[in-house]
Amino acid sequence: MKKQERRKEKGITLVALVVTIIVLIILAGVTLNIVLDQNGIINKAQQATEDYDTAQREEQELLGVVEDYIEYAGKTAPIPEGYTKSQITTEDDVAEGVVIYEIPEGATVNWTDNEDEKGKNQSTITIGENTTNLQETVNQYVWIPVEDINSMVMCKSNSGESVCNLVYDADEDTLTCTTHPDTANDLVGRLYEGTDGYTTDDGNFMISYTLNFTQRDQTYDANSDRREPAIITGNSGANYDGDSSNLKIAGMSAESTAEQFLTQLKSDFTAMAKSVAKSGGFYISRYEVGANGESKKGQTVLADASSDNIEENYLGAGNWYGLYNTIRNINANKQMIWGCQYDQVIKFIGDEAQIGHSDRNLTIDHALAGQNELDCMKNIYDLEGNHQEWTAEATLNRARARRGSYYPSADDGVFSSASFSVSSPPDYSSNTGSSRTTLYL
Repeated sequence: MKKQERRKEKGITLVALVVTIIVLIILAGVTLNIVLDQNGIINKAQQATEDYDTAQREEQELLGVVEDYIEYAGKTAPIPEGYTKSQITTEDDVAEGVVIYEIPEGATVNWTDNEDEKGKNQSTITIGENTTNLQETVNQYVWIPVEDINSMVMCKSNSGESVCNLVYDADEDTLTCTTHPDTANDLVGRLYEGTDGYTTDDGNFMISYTLNFTQRDQTYDANSDRREPAIITGNSGANYDGDSSNLKIAGMSAESTAEQFLTQLKSDFTAMAKSVAKSGGFYISRYEVGANGESKKGQTVLADASSDNIEENYLGAGNWYGLYNTIRNINANKQMIWGCQYDQVIKFIGDEAQIGHSDRNLTIDHALAGQNELDCMKNIYDLEGNHQEWTAEATLNRARARRGSYYPSADDGVFSSASFSVSSPPDYSSNTGSSRTTLYL
């Protein structure tokens, strides 16, 4: 009796095992079919990836803003439509300052590393029947990587106790602070304070201005200290950004108000910040700007003097407002450089940009753009010499920031760093200040 029960138990177990194996085989077949079939998971995933890539390409072609990409260190930098990455050996590395050239349709470029006795590159461009030096003919910009938008932008509620965390949403094209809901989209520049220092050498003074890029406790005050975007209210009866003549020079109507100007500044800043977050950086003009905000070697520099008869080699722009309006071209994604962008340029260049140098043969008078090969850092010219450069950054309640050094300083034996910062009222006109264009997507 016991033997029969044992046989019965073994028979049931064997049948169950066979059934289980059959079920597993069926399930395996179904699973393989789901994964590998023409409409399976793998094919669906591959198709989704292809559809996404196609959609991206179609969107870029539709918008007409991206020509190609530069690949570097596992990242990419967009090349705007109409621009070409340099094929000159010293200009094609992002870490050393990759350069893009604005090449007209139908033009032919002859790239070369050859230079003349003064160090001028001999690459040429042929437009129609005319062949000219490439660097002296077309606009050039240098890519400034920004790995974390939080190093450049914050919201108005940032403080030492509550630091911003900005997140870019590509689907919605929004840049939002996840720390402060009330001011999540009210974006401002994260500006870095510098520490002054100087050394002497043969009677010369080398001025340093060291920025602390680990700082995250910046606070925003709409009416004082370093800030952007912001209007300048002035004091002692002055109302710089409320003066209709100033606003008219800035490209607005004579009936415009300071608040309308502030609205425009905020809109421009937000557009720029979202682009930098999306693209991982921005382009800066390689040279101090010339007529129409151009960036060419050997061009006459657009200075902030209202008169153009003091010197031959600069163009009057009518103070900060005139420079701002000449540079600003929102349809081409161009603006006067913001203070937070200038800080990122200094960060990208490194320590060299935060100390002055007396051995760079800086001019003691106006010079054409890019004439001094020694005053060149990461392929960006004239940061230490020629003209001091206005930014859109506001300081105090009556001034905007000018950065770098300039020719009168060199004439006095004072050599300030590219990072150096001073403040001037925006209606101040002289022949010593210029600016830079930034190009973004």
